[in-house]
Amino acid sequence: MSHSDNEQTRSAATRRRVLAAMGGASVVGLAGCVGGDGGDGSDGGDGTNEFVASAGANPGTFDPTIITDATSNSVVGTMAYERLVALTFDLSEVRGELASDYEQVDDTTFRFQLREGVTFHNGDEFTADDVAFSINRTSGTTNDADVSFIENVEVLGDYEVEITSTDPHAPFLNDLAAVPILTSKTDAISENPEQDEHDFTEQTLGTGPWELEEFSAEDRAVLVPYEDYWYDGDDYPGTAPWDRVTIRVIPEQVSQEEAMAAGELDMIDNAAPFELDQWENQTGEIVTGDAVGFDFITYPVNQSPFTNEKLRRGMTRLLPKSDVIEAVFGGYATELAGPISPGLGAFWDEEHEQNLLDEYVGQNEEEGLRLIGEAFEEEGIEAPFDISFITNVNRTRERWMEIIQQTMDETEYFNAELDVRSFDDLVPFLLDPEGAAASTDVVGIGWTGGSDPDGHINQLLHSSQHVPDGFNWNLYENEELDRLITEGQTTLGADERLPIYQNIQELVAQDVPMANMWTGDVIDIVNPTNIESVDQWSPHPNASNRYNTLYKPHLDEIVYPSE
Repeated sequence: MSHSDNEQTRSAATRRRVLAAMGGASVVGLAGCVGGDGGDGSDGGDGTNEFVASAGANPGTFDPTIITDATSNSVVGTMAYERLVALTFDLSEVRGELASDYEQVDDTTFRFQLREGVTFHNGDEFTADDVAFSINRTSGTTNDADVSFIENVEVLGDYEVEITSTDPHAPFLNDLAAVPILTSKTDAISENPEQDEHDFTEQTLGTGPWELEEFSAEDRAVLVPYEDYWYDGDDYPGTAPWDRVTIRVIPEQVSQEEAMAAGELDMIDNAAPFELDQWENQTGEIVTGDAVGFDFITYPVNQSPFTNEKLRRGMTRLLPKSDVIEAVFGGYATELAGPISPGLGAFWDEEHEQNLLDEYVGQNEEEGLRLIGEAFEEEGIEAPFDISFITNVNRTRERWMEIIQQTMDETEYFNAELDVRSFDDLVPFLLDPEGAAASTDVVGIGWTGGSDPDGHINQLLHSSQHVPDGFNWNLYENEELDRLITEGQTTLGADERLPIYQNIQELVAQDVPMANMWTGDVIDIVNPTNIESVDQWSPHPNASNRYNTLYKPHLDEIVYPSE
């Protein structure tokens, strides 16, 4: 199958017009006032110190063990619950959280000394039994990858626990930093979350500095300081300096921006990067930072014609990633060849990344059309092929997915449409083995990643992580990739692991089960009128921890309300 030069020229010109229109778009009709009426504003309407932020989706669950989305994690998962250890905000250091101290006994064993005098929100005392319970509770859930490396948890005393892995496990502490600790001393919850009698929307059962006061689905979650919080250091107050934190559910990006412009919000983390100029004349200061997450699209690798690697590679070659970064992200993003992002530091090699773009997955329209044509001929597919691109409600993501849909639709090979769903509708579709994997739909979404490269790869691509047990929703399988992922997990030392993850990057670029797009910078818009100083605000590179900057004293993070 061939594609005429005239058709290629027309496609490129049309796509440029789309990009130009999107890049030059601006919000009209935003209120130019500053402050708002206070009825839903930062002072809580009653003189209290209230911090009000927005969430782009309704939290999926308040049970921290089975949370699978960044919204639920950020609203309650990391504010009301704590882990044995936590990473500092720059992801450079692992500190004790519920562990007062820890030591590595050997290549497979860590021993943790636990904080004494810590209580859960229901008054239960925190002990080592709660650690063993919480790890067992996570096992077998969708988040099983966070604990699957653990062979044994031995309680050595009320405040001492030893955890052993089956093999040396490089992201040992990083994975433990994802396991929330709950009380084991109530019959309302069990090691099997499906058998719980407790309503987590009524009461949180963590040790964190915030506890849930109120939750109204599709509207808001209200958290208040936990008065018996364990922190007793000299550098910061023993409880959060805010009277309450309100997270309003506002799915539409433009509605978040309007609320911020009217002074009704103190922070939004979902501002349109292509419209940042508006904040020069509105309430809100722009604060940016590095991110570890990334955007990507997944191909249904087990459905014809996507079983043909040439089709996946060809479509990836058509993606105008650099143009999108400028037009949609205003340059606040870095192009990717694979699932390793710049925020991973020692595991990011810009030269290696560029080589993969040049050789396999970077934009090359002529090569892309050739590969698609060959794939159609080999699979006996008659053009045009109907294809749906699916994403969730998010103005930025909708824009870059629309460009991808337009790019494919402008070729002779596809009748492409864009299907935008609420996040609550999209997640069940992805986690159902008869959902995304059984269709010929291409899904565009983001992944929060983490501070270790394993968190960017294992749950999305290892064959043991097929949904519903993990997040490999296109049911991709590759024995060599499985072997490399395991090698990356069991090899200690960044220098020794780097070539392994470079090999993983290359294999993913060759086989193309997914097209990795870019890492967008963290862009928070902060209302300076209700906080002591915008300089206190730290945009977190992991979206799951976005509100933690308000009060994490053991990580040297705190934001004070204005006097």
